[in-house]
Amino acid sequence: MVMEFFKGGADKPLEEIESLIINMLQDNRHTFDLAINALIGGTDAKAVGKEVRKSDKRVNRAEREVRRRLIVHASVQGERADLTRVLIAMSIIKDAERVGDQAKNIWDLADAGVDFSDADDREWLTGLRDQTSRFIAECSRVYHDRDAEAAHQLIPEMDAVLDEYDECVRTQLKSDAPAQEAVSRALLCRYLKRITGHLMNVITSLVMPLERLDYYDEKKSDRETTSE
Repeated sequence: MVMEFFKGGADKPLEEIESLIINMLQDNRHTFDLAINALIGGTDAKAVGKEVRKSDKRVNRAEREVRRRLIVHASVQGERADLTRVLIAMSIIKDAERVGDQAKNIWDLADAGVDFSDADDREWLTGLRDQTSRFIAECSRVYHDRDAEAAHQLIPEMDAVLDEYDECVRTQLKSDAPAQEAVSRALLCRYLKRITGHLMNVITSLVMPLERLDYYDEKKSDRETTSE
C-alpha cells in the first residue's frame, strides 16, 4: 500500500519530506480557522488577513520544497529510486496545497464583506466550521501516524459530508434570499466540500494504490468501482 512510502527508518530525506507535508496540513488548519472565524465568528477579516496570507505562503513554499527534494532524491538514487513512490508524494502535496487555497477563498468572502456571524442558522454554520477543522487535524494525525485503520474509519464519515454540501448548493440555487447571501453560502459550501475532498485524497494515500488516488475528486455517481 501507499503507506509504505515513508517507511525506511534510516532514510532521512524521506522522513524530512514527510515532516514538511505534515507541516503543510497544520498550517492549513491555522489558515482555515482564521478564515472561517472571519466569516462566521465575528473576527475582523482585515485584522487576520496578513496572517492568512503568511500561512498560505508557507504552504506554497513547502510544496515547492517537497517537489525539489523529491526530484533530488530521484536523481541521486537513479535506478534505485521508486518512481511510483515519488508520484504518490507529488499527488499528496498537490492536495495539501489546495486545502490551503480553499481556506484562503473562504477568507476572501469575509474580506469582500460577507458576514454570517448573526445568521439565523449560525449554529449550523458553526458546526460545519468545527467539523472541517477537526477533519484537517485528524487527517494530519492519521497521516503522521500512518494509521490505516483510522483512515478507513474517517474516510466514510468525510464522504457522507460531501452530500450535505451538494444539498446546500442546490438549496441556494432555489433560494429567494438576496443574491449576495445565496451566492456566498453556495460558495462557502463549495469551498468546504473541496477542502474535505482534498483531505480525503491525502489520507487515501495510506490505503489505496497509486492508480486510485484522487478517487474522491469524482462525483459519487461517476466513481469507478474496482470491478469496472
